Amino acid sequence: MAIGDAIATIGCLAGFMLALPALLIFLNLAFIGLSDRATERLWRGGITPFFVGLIPVLFIGGPAVIGLASGSFLQFCGGIVFLFVLFWGFLGLAVVARLAGQRLTAMYERDESPLVQTVAGSLVLSFSVAFPLLGWLIILPFSLIIGSGALLMVLAGGWWDRLFNRSAPATPAASPGAAWPPSEYSG
Repeated sequence: MAIGDAIATIGCLAGFMLALPALLIFLNLAFIGLSDRATERLWRGGITPFFVGLIPVLFIGGPAVIGLASGSFLQFCGGIVFLFVLFWGFLGLAVVARLAGQRLTAMYERDESPLVQTVAGSLVLSFSVAFPLLGWLIILPFSLIIGSGALLMVLAGGWWDRLFNRSAPATPAASPGAAWPPSEYSG
């Protein structure tokens, strides 16, 4: 690897780390109602959203990648579908960043605005994704899948919660350290 390759790689990684928080903040602000409801759903747990998030990845993203590998018109259609799945995943990543920011501000027992929560969470998520292997192969894919699953559950109107959880929806414990009760920001 020549010095020029190393500089290009480091430059791309630095640009990604600077651009990702801006993208996540924009997506949270552009889809604020959906983001609030999905973050409230993720506050209750992330296991069910993970398995729900696998559905669009496997059944829509898989055929899109196969379409990209083939030629001509299928490649064009696969590219369009892949871009839609990528957009959906980054919207889910913005929800995960917002949740991380809420948990960060709850640690300090401060009630911050959704914008401050999103900025804090997106910076933490951006730096954690920048780590080679751990960030690229574990944190980024799992965050994309969990966030997109929470979005899918919210758009399905609670159908997933009624299917998998027969009891009433859980709410975060009302402890003195819980500075963000989801009922205040649900839109």
